[in-house]
Amino acid sequence: MKFLLSLFTAAILPFMVSARIGDERYSERLKALLRDDMTHHERMMVIKKFTWPECVTEHLTSIECKELIDYEILTLNTGVDVTMRSVIIPKRAEDQMWYNSVVIPLEDNDLVAGRDNNGIIYYDFVWHSTGFPATEEHDAYIPMVEVDPETLQTVHVSGASLEGVLAGTDSRPIAGGNYDPSAQSTIVGQEKLAKALEAESVVEEGDRTLGPWDCSGMTGIDCCLMIKHEVRDIDHQNNAIQCYLDYKPGTLKYYEQQYASRVRIFETHDGHVAETPVVG
Repeated sequence: MKFLLSLFTAAILPFMVSARIGDERYSERLKALLRDDMTHHERMMVIKKFTWPECVTEHLTSIECKELIDYEILTLNTGVDVTMRSVIIPKRAEDQMWYNSVVIPLEDNDLVAGRDNNGIIYYDFVWHSTGFPATEEHDAYIPMVEVDPETLQTVHVSGASLEGVLAGTDSRPIAGGNYDPSAQSTIVGQEKLAKALEAESVVEEGDRTLGPWDCSGMTGIDCCLMIKHEVRDIDHQNNAIQCYLDYKPGTLKYYEQQYASRVRIFETHDGHVAETPVVG
């Protein structure tokens, strides 16, 4: 399967911000962290840790944290490590592209890991339903672009209809992201999906909370099928619920995608750092 990169992921790339040590925006507390009297051993220890806990402990803003990380990458690393780049990932918001996507983190075996490694999947926002059912056209607009690794050109991919997938007549992808479409759920996971598909779909005008969904033992695809079967109405922006699948940081497949050359800085709503940035 070719490497897949969703528009959901691509949308965060413009948040990369470059800065230099001489930049006026470089704060005094960052200069204190990057002491001139650091010994070679201390600098080597900084390289080997691959984490920047000071971004949290020193209550740095996301931009200050990025400045610190980028400076240390350039000045402390050697060889290919100097090509590592940091990226600020803002808190998800309803005005972002693909707000209507349920993010489903996967293990190496393509079973659902979930946010807390228990297979439970959450949706971040309230669903503002129009009360109208999703059509095949709505189903087809999945958050996915297929990337040619040689030309780096992107091709939009049209997704499958839920009815076509369940009937076995539509072989197009049901979800966006990166995953193995040949993976299979466990017996328990298959039973969960079968039971969920027996229930009536929800098409109900008004605001409601979606999920959480217990997708433990299920592949990301089966989890997505369960979610799409349950949520069959379009929202106030004329979008159906969608799914974005990708391997969770720490898995082998995550690093095989060359994400390990990136340091992700997760941002809070007030522009600070939500958790310790790490390589990968």
